[in-house]
Amino acid sequence: MTTPRVSSTQRRVVRYYTEASQDYESWSPGFNMHFGYWRSGLNPFRLEPMLEEMTRQASARLALPNERVQILDAGCGLGACARRASLEYSAWRIHALTLVGGQTRQAHLLTTAAGLAKRIGFIQGDYCRAPWADGAFDGAYAVESACHADGPDKGEFIDEAARLLKAGGRLVVADGFLKHSRPMNRLFRACYVRVCRNWAVESFADRDAFTERLVRAGFRDVTVEEISYRIAPSVMHIPLVTARFLWRELRRTGLQLNDARWGHLLACVLSPVVGAARGRFGYYLITATKA
Repeated sequence: MTTPRVSSTQRRVVRYYTEASQDYESWSPGFNMHFGYWRSGLNPFRLEPMLEEMTRQASARLALPNERVQILDAGCGLGACARRASLEYSAWRIHALTLVGGQTRQAHLLTTAAGLAKRIGFIQGDYCRAPWADGAFDGAYAVESACHADGPDKGEFIDEAARLLKAGGRLVVADGFLKHSRPMNRLFRACYVRVCRNWAVESFADRDAFTERLVRAGFRDVTVEEISYRIAPSVMHIPLVTARFLWRELRRTGLQLNDARWGHLLACVLSPVVGAARGRFGYYLITATKA
């Protein structure tokens, strides 16, 4: 039997999430491990509803009925997106995949406590080499997880999504993307490199390279929506959430945090600086249909 190749990026991803996953509870009681989506009617001072809205927006773009369809959550973290999607679409069967063994165990416990274990299955594995047959899924989404794949076009992730989806199946990706309209200045580059390193990202996808790879992989109807202003209200919660976290940890442990946890905090603090460089970086919802 051939041993699957494990890249240096994957090793960093596993280490990062193994050591820092629990810190996300300070960001979201439901363990949403992403930014939120603001729309009219949501209170920008309440973070959790915006985090859940991001899943609603991604799920809606799959354009699938509330029937027994098979959905892939590629890079599921602790399962918050899968649980929210399952509450919105009770007939969906969601297969949630993560590299991190500890996440599968905790995600299953959280999902069982929510009464959703029959609708969602958690599997440890690589979304670039997934353990399912060709055409197994009607839809797939990746909420702030495709960034962990290698390369500026995230080619292995896209090619595997194309293999796994049925004809007519839809892929939805919510993530940050580089725009190469202008070269990076020194401040942006310094902040960007720190964010990537501390969030275990080799590099964020290049928007144009990513969409071109979608077309080459056999996707059509590629839709690119920049939603940077939609996530801005959730980004503005970072200073307060960080301050609360540090105060709690100071009282509890005297700020005895390991390198991964300190790095995670630094990346959170620097991420608004990266996001503010609108000519170089943006947050997008990208949707494509398997031909």
